[in-house]
Amino acid sequence: MPVQIEHEGVTKTFYTQEEVDAEVKGLKVTNENLKSEKAELKAKADDAAEQVRNAQEEAAKAAGDKEALERISAEREAEAQASLNELKNSIKTEKVNNFYNELVTELGAGGQHNEDLRDLLKARFPADYDMKEHTIKLGGVSSVDELKKTIKESGRYDPFLAGTGSKGGRSNGATSTGAATKKFNEYTSAELVQLHRESPEEYERLRSTASHL
Repeated sequence: MPVQIEHEGVTKTFYTQEEVDAEVKGLKVTNENLKSEKAELKAKADDAAEQVRNAQEEAAKAAGDKEALERISAEREAEAQASLNELKNSIKTEKVNNFYNELVTELGAGGQHNEDLRDLLKARFPADYDMKEHTIKLGGVSSVDELKKTIKESGRYDPFLAGTGSKGGRSNGATSTGAATKKFNEYTSAELVQLHRESPEEYERLRSTASHL
């Protein structure tokens, strides 16, 4: 269930990673269904258009209309090339997305950390897939190994990496709960969410103390 936290007079709703993942999964299923319906409609439209063109082609042959036959042939060639380009772009997109996903799965701390790391890497090290060589080409670095070394050793990605203090899906800046050492209004929203989940009694005690200030 979502957690509602009151902070500085404002009530905010926070969701667990499991709830976010479930929502994302549902959206992905809906998106796949829509894409399937769209592809089916396009196939039907293409089939109808080709039937019309076949009829036009037969009529042009019967009339000896060379110009019409050339036009129909050019249309077919252009559509075939467009379909080929679309297929290539789809393959490239899938290969690039798989590359980033496998990279953050290998190095990331999991959950939201992986999503944030993937977004950063896409922006800083844009990737492309070479259809001839069947390899990933990266901007900003010379190889995948160099990119991995940069991620692990530069320090700037540590908040998102496994084994660097990001385990357990804990938000950056959140401290381990136990005896409270700060006042209620000194906690960040992320720290309050964590405190509420790990120690609801301590959260209520702090909140009630703040209300009397």
